[in-house]
Amino acid sequence: LGAGIHDKAVVSTQSTGEDKVMRFTKLYPMVGRAEEGLAKLGNYLARKVAGKGQTHLAGILKTSKEDKRWSVMYADTLTRLFEDTARVVEGVLPLVEECYGEGSVERILCCIQDECVRQARATFTNFLQTRNVIDIASAINNSEQLEQEVKLDQILEEMVIMNSRTQLYRNFIRKRIQVDEWKGEIGLHELQQEAMGYFILLETNFMKQGIQKAVSLERREEKSLASSIVDDTCYVIQKSVQRAISSKNVDTTCAMINNAASILSVDVCKVLLDVIITGYPTSSSYSWNQQGTEEQMKEQREAFLTALNNARAIIENILKLAKGFEAKCEKNFTEEMMKKVHSCLSCLRDVQSDFSEVLRKGEASLCKVAVYSKLHPVVAEVTSTSHILSEDSFLSLQLEDPWLQEVVKMFGEVVVPLESLLHTEIYHSIVSTSISEMTEYLEKLVMMCSFSQLGGLMLERRLRFLSTYLSSLSRWSAREQFARLNYIALLLCAEQLSEVSEIFFISSPLSIQDVRKCLKLRTDFRREEIEKIIN
Repeated sequence: LGAGIHDKAVVSTQSTGEDKVMRFTKLYPMVGRAEEGLAKLGNYLARKVAGKGQTHLAGILKTSKEDKRWSVMYADTLTRLFEDTARVVEGVLPLVEECYGEGSVERILCCIQDECVRQARATFTNFLQTRNVIDIASAINNSEQLEQEVKLDQILEEMVIMNSRTQLYRNFIRKRIQVDEWKGEIGLHELQQEAMGYFILLETNFMKQGIQKAVSLERREEKSLASSIVDDTCYVIQKSVQRAISSKNVDTTCAMINNAASILSVDVCKVLLDVIITGYPTSSSYSWNQQGTEEQMKEQREAFLTALNNARAIIENILKLAKGFEAKCEKNFTEEMMKKVHSCLSCLRDVQSDFSEVLRKGEASLCKVAVYSKLHPVVAEVTSTSHILSEDSFLSLQLEDPWLQEVVKMFGEVVVPLESLLHTEIYHSIVSTSISEMTEYLEKLVMMCSFSQLGGLMLERRLRFLSTYLSSLSRWSAREQFARLNYIALLLCAEQLSEVSEIFFISSPLSIQDVRKCLKLRTDFRREEIEKIIN
């Protein structure tokens, strides 16, 4: 009986009658030849998958370049292969479970899977040849210029679809046999690793070339503070990383996030830093016997300010990109996979520090050349007039204070115009830095002067006015930056030394030595008495 079943099964498996094959498959366990039945069923199903795969692959040769699906024909072919294989699996597993037991499912799946991997490998190999992926990868590795007609974008899009379809099929198999991993997956896993190796190389090159093009074609609209490099670099990086995420491969995604961070830090940041290093030009930067000097200086100033604004805008874009990538990854990866992603996103966010350093150097250069050079001479005039005032002099300065007017004028003419030229954050940082520089410099000058009580009152009035005025220029109050000067003025306003001990205990920002120095600026206070009160 067993021999008879065997002979008829051989005939049926070589024919096209699937119903017959399934009918004889059910008989093998009944005659004690289950192993033989499984082997024959596995071979039959493998041949069936092979036939489907070969048919689909052969159809590629007939596809014209004018066909609207030509750019994704390999992804379509792979998709059909996996769909056909999935249908085979779905059709045979109930029979195997019923007739051979659940323990036989994995064996049948291995037969089907091995053939599926062979057909997928054949499709991928044909893809590499037809799309010239190997030649492109070789050119990239050898730092050779790619030919103009190479359309990396299309190749990468197709690779992403191929990998996502492969991952989808793998997930289907895992769910069907209810395991996280099994040995039958090794072949497809290796194929994915090879494919994603090419993908990372090509995608990184695409991203790098896109960034370089963005830099070379940089332009700035008339009413824009930043240049096109900000949006263009953001677009290229977003496109590349999101494409990697769409591959549904966490290692590929992490690699591209890391590569994006590296390209931003090395390529983009360096371009901005080179501009900042040239400095913010002034009239003394050029020899006025050169032709076109004014135009050159104007262009360099615009380039400098644009680089500053670009750095600030890119910092904001990095935060937005990282947030967007994180949200997209959470929809595609498991909680365990997200641990890898979060680590890479942290590295991407850290790139902000490189652009922050560019900002720091640029702001320092701008303040030194454009602000401090004008600020110091005006503030220094405070030492050119006496601070030992009569009542008439005091009243006169209350009506009109030339020094105060000049300081306000300087800020109005030098600092305020920067608001329309700089990113809001940069402008407020420049204002704050300028205030700090002025208060520190003014304190040194004040400590070189001599005061009467009225002179101290005038200093206190000036500081109060400046603190209010400068606070109006910035989003932050200038009170803290004026804290030391205000306390010095408070000491100099004291009518008698006996008041000083009370003043000293009001959260003094000055040391005892500094308080003594301040009190000694008052010409009407005796030094011996100062030493007695402050000890």
